[in-house]
Amino acid sequence: MPIGKAKGVRVVARGIESCYHAAMRRITGHVAELQLTSGGERVLIACPPEAIPAAGQYLLAAENGAIQATALFLSGTWKGGFLSSKPYPAAWQPGTDLILFGPLGHGFHLPADVQRLALVVLGNTNSRLLPLVSTLKSPHASMTLFSDAQPTDLPPDLEAYPLQDFTESLTWADYYAVDAPLASLETLSKCFDSSSHGLSGIHGQVLVHSSMPCSGLGKCGVCALKVKRSWKLICEDGPVFDLAGVLKGMRQ
Repeated sequence: MPIGKAKGVRVVARGIESCYHAAMRRITGHVAELQLTSGGERVLIACPPEAIPAAGQYLLAAENGAIQATALFLSGTWKGGFLSSKPYPAAWQPGTDLILFGPLGHGFHLPADVQRLALVVLGNTNSRLLPLVSTLKSPHASMTLFSDAQPTDLPPDLEAYPLQDFTESLTWADYYAVDAPLASLETLSKCFDSSSHGLSGIHGQVLVHSSMPCSGLGKCGVCALKVKRSWKLICEDGPVFDLAGVLKGMRQ
């Protein structure tokens, strides 16, 4: 998010002094630790509980006086804050003080009656979907991950398959949680073309991620996405959307 004269923001010499955007709160935090895992690097953000985003939501984080803020997504929690995977600034080190804004956007909300959940990743990290594993309500629910991203910290009861095996889930899953870059939505649409149920039989949500330079403050339109017959902003109306609605928008 560029720190400038965007709608709802007052700027002072050292960066953002206060924000009047209804969805934003300014909270202080810091980098507690940097970790290197088999799936890549991740950062532990120390912050109060109210700053922790839900699965699919994002939080803006910036050093005091920084020109841009970084969107951080939840990949896990710990007793003093939350974990987030890359991208984040290479200059961040343990102890780096941060100004946090959010949480922002709409996250995932899985129905309580989900029995067979398919996690589908078209991007390069599984981290944004893994927090959903612990949210299934039914003790008999099962889940499967379809992804070509490097596996890291996968729960032992989560089966994992290459993305090319995704079409096999079309006769198995009763709900989908998808992580997809904006540029990959056409590929996602093709994945569902072989479904015998049609779009009306597809139930799920998709986290669409893209560049969000104004984070909803300037309504710049860079992250515009067609959902059904109307245009939405990923930064504000998402980043999690109804899956069938996004697929219908792709086919209009």
